Amino acid sequence: SKDLIENYYQLNRENPNKYPITDWTNLMIKSSAPRQTHILNLSGGNENARSSASFIYDQIDALYNHRTYERITARINNDFKFNKYLAAYVDVNFKRTIDKQPSMDPMYNIRIAAPIYAATWTDGRIADGKTGNNIYGQIEQGGYNHSWYNQLNGRIGLDITPITGLKISGIFSPTFNFTKQKNWHTAVPWYTADDPTVLGGYLQWSSTTSLNEVRNDNYRWTSQFLVNYNKTFGAHSLDLLGGFESFYAFNEDLGASRGLYTLTQYPYLNIGPEDLRDNSGNAYENAYQSWFGRVMYNYNNKYLLQANIRYDGSSRFAAGYRWGAFPSISLGWVISEEEFLKKQDFLSFLKLRASWGSLGNERIGNYPYQGTIQFATSLFYQGTNIIPSQAAAQWRYAIENITWETTETYDVGIDANILNNRLRFSADYYKKMTRDMLLALQIPTYLGFDNPDQNTGKMHTSGWDLEIGWHDKIGDVRYNISANISDYKSIMGDLGGTEFLGDQVKKKDSEFNEWYGYKAKGIYQTQEQVDHSAKTSGSIKVGDIEYEDINGPDGIPDGKISPEYDRVLLGGSLPRYAYGLNLGLNYQNLDFGMVFQGIGKQNVRLGTMMIQPLLENWGGVPSILDGNYFGKYNTEEQNLTAKYPRLTESNKGNNYAMSDFWLFNGAYLRLKNISLGYTFPKSLVQKLTLQNLRVYASVSDVFSINNYPKGWDPENGGSSYPITTSCIFGISVKF
Repeated sequence: SKDLIENYYQLNRENPNKYPITDWTNLMIKSSAPRQTHILNLSGGNENARSSASFIYDQIDALYNHRTYERITARINNDFKFNKYLAAYVDVNFKRTIDKQPSMDPMYNIRIAAPIYAATWTDGRIADGKTGNNIYGQIEQGGYNHSWYNQLNGRIGLDITPITGLKISGIFSPTFNFTKQKNWHTAVPWYTADDPTVLGGYLQWSSTTSLNEVRNDNYRWTSQFLVNYNKTFGAHSLDLLGGFESFYAFNEDLGASRGLYTLTQYPYLNIGPEDLRDNSGNAYENAYQSWFGRVMYNYNNKYLLQANIRYDGSSRFAAGYRWGAFPSISLGWVISEEEFLKKQDFLSFLKLRASWGSLGNERIGNYPYQGTIQFATSLFYQGTNIIPSQAAAQWRYAIENITWETTETYDVGIDANILNNRLRFSADYYKKMTRDMLLALQIPTYLGFDNPDQNTGKMHTSGWDLEIGWHDKIGDVRYNISANISDYKSIMGDLGGTEFLGDQVKKKDSEFNEWYGYKAKGIYQTQEQVDHSAKTSGSIKVGDIEYEDINGPDGIPDGKISPEYDRVLLGGSLPRYAYGLNLGLNYQNLDFGMVFQGIGKQNVRLGTMMIQPLLENWGGVPSILDGNYFGKYNTEEQNLTAKYPRLTESNKGNNYAMSDFWLFNGAYLRLKNISLGYTFPKSLVQKLTLQNLRVYASVSDVFSINNYPKGWDPENGGSSYPITTSCIFGISVKF
């Protein structure tokens, strides 16, 4: 009631357990978290054998409790030269990652939790939150999800040089991954505020304690056989390459779980009840093979030619559709090497480039051409007995002739250095045409299958890139500045259907993943407006959003708003005009740098977490709405200028349907990094018997200028872990 709201602070002072005020964000999110990185590099050898090793340790804490990330990386590289005909190399890498997290990610619940629910009682005990939804209690006492990732990979190669200019290479590169996960979810009881002996219930995520363990093993290996020949004769230079590559990947997963643990401090499977145990397993594999060749020709560093061809085969396609050929060619003309330009001082370098090439894509799920069977266990009752029975069904429609998606690209470009190489300029313009796109188009639901991947339609992309830079010095100060900007736009051709991606769509003449929804007319101000307009449903009220009646089954407006006829294309969702700016200064032993980056234009939707109130029928109200929504106690003038509709969870299907009402320009400018370093003078370093000594500091993600609601970041998702400002201080010592 209004009276309760107006007196809430006084009631809180009198009885904080009954009338709590909880700042969930400040309670759980820390203002900072430490991180550290240590790197040790070692190298040595002679002309016949050289070795290098590096060891890296990273440790990163999080902005909330019980989350840490550790990584240990070791790398050893060995190069051997036996004689002028034979050389070899052996590289070994190992990486171990330990990722510790609480039993669930808290960010979503932190954002929606209203302040009128208690996280703890006044004596510090866990409270019930909103009838068991207390994310603070769950994070502190609800168990954990821990993962251990181990990766071992290497590369073994042998180079044979039988004659000058000819090198024959064999390379084998295996990778082994071993993953262990332990998900220990404990039941968190809460007791009443007045009596710590009276059990009120358990937090909603689990009323019992359970353990789930996962073991994932996978390996990949890549084998290559290469023949390379290069020869220079006079002004001519020729480089030939031919090769074969084979890749194979195998994955196997194993899981086991038990529930209803009595001992909640012993997270191991052997003490869990046997009648509440389960297990799972899975395996899949894929492979590809490639034949490829390249010819590079250079005449007097003036005329350049490169031609390539790949012939690729993928196990994701059936035998008759497995292989695809993908050629490319590029030409270059270094105009500044022509005699008529060599003698002038203004132009240091000028090159024109042109290229055409094709590239294949097969990055979809495995076995799309086969009618794979999915198994499940169903439970049946025979009297009072429960009888399990295994069931199986084909869940995905198979497309036998599915094959490679191909993208052809045409590109022209220019590179120029001016004023003794102080001014640099580069520009490209390109067009791409993608055909036989791999898309999961909508199929009739009565077929009973998931939408299958299939080759369908085309996409046309055009874009450009521009980069310009200047470097010079003034006295002892050396400086450089460079800027880049790029843009592209992709338009879909005839796809033979439509692919729906939530609030986005791919269809003929749409942009790639274009927003798709209603056109908003505004907010209903009177009941008369509601009664005499087309609506999405009969539950529309004053204060809801009104939409345009675009069409109907007969091609004309039909007096109602329906997703089949009234949704339209609302503009592309992808960023436009990506740009960056780099600044650098060097003065004696001091160096300074700044990096800016941003987006010039993007149609962004105010998402659920940003704008939608009362989530799950109990959540809070985003502060962006405060004083800006259509409200019962507003004046008529305030409601006429209200920016947002009335607060509702029950009618969210209308107000928060995809429409241009929620789109805004997501352009932003971000100061990505500032760095400052100092390299100690050689005279001092040598006295310390060192080769080099440098100290440095940097700050990343310093600030951004954008149109997003306060507290939201243009590069962060709705309930994702926040982007943080990182302050790094370091020292580099070379012995």
